Amino acid sequence: MKLDFLSPGYFLCLALSVGFIVALFFAFRKCSLRVKKVVLLVLMLLNIAQHLLKSVVWPHYFSGGFVFAYHNTAYNICASLILVSPFVLLFGGQKLKDSLVYVGTAGPLLAIVVPFWFDGQPLWQWEVLRFYVCHVLLVATSILPALWGVTKISYKSFLFVPLFFFGLLILIVFNFLVCASLGLVAGKDDLFKALYDLNPCWVMHPAPPAGFAWVQTALERFTPSVFLATETRPYTPLLWYFIPMYLLMAILALLLGLAIDHKRFAEDCARLFRRKKD
Repeated sequence: MKLDFLSPGYFLCLALSVGFIVALFFAFRKCSLRVKKVVLLVLMLLNIAQHLLKSVVWPHYFSGGFVFAYHNTAYNICASLILVSPFVLLFGGQKLKDSLVYVGTAGPLLAIVVPFWFDGQPLWQWEVLRFYVCHVLLVATSILPALWGVTKISYKSFLFVPLFFFGLLILIVFNFLVCASLGLVAGKDDLFKALYDLNPCWVMHPAPPAGFAWVQTALERFTPSVFLATETRPYTPLLWYFIPMYLLMAILALLLGLAIDHKRFAEDCARLFRRKKD
């Protein structure tokens, strides 16, 4: 069985992923707030453990003992989310927790819905299992705080959500620079070229997979030309899609926030109306 898009294997993985999250929701939805936080923290720590200990947890990473490598770090969006999630849960304010719900759910969920890395590959392999374990755990620990009432979404957080996303991108760049300086990744002699070629999460330039070139076209249409590549200069790192992505994420976060937090929004509008009337 292969993991082709819309194949039986694809829908099997999707059904198991959704089923796991739904089962978690119903299993603990009537528990106390403290128990829910403990469950979330345990799941987050399990995800961190499998991420940091890849070489001793997943057979296809076995290399004769524990090895800390670039892929154990915050090298992409989902890896960054895995590592920062517990800190946001324990110490984050309203805006950070809301951002984790939105970005921490959307990022890995998109990867699960469109797993183009495995198109045409066999379903039964360790890397597929690792991929779904870490991404499903990340979706669960991001969306369940909102579904369980651990985090109460506020519509007022919509402007901060895209800033959280781009903060993760900056963390990815910084992570690469640190790893390069420590010799965990090649490219120490020409860091810009190495990062430009690696380009996680489109940090340096667009790199759409087959069939998704329209995404690049749509983003570039709303990007100031000064940030786009020409014959004499490359794309401006991060800034080449900051404006379109910021606007898109802020609008989506506002719409979701208004749908979820509509009562508080109505109360705030009524309070503002009364204040103006007085």
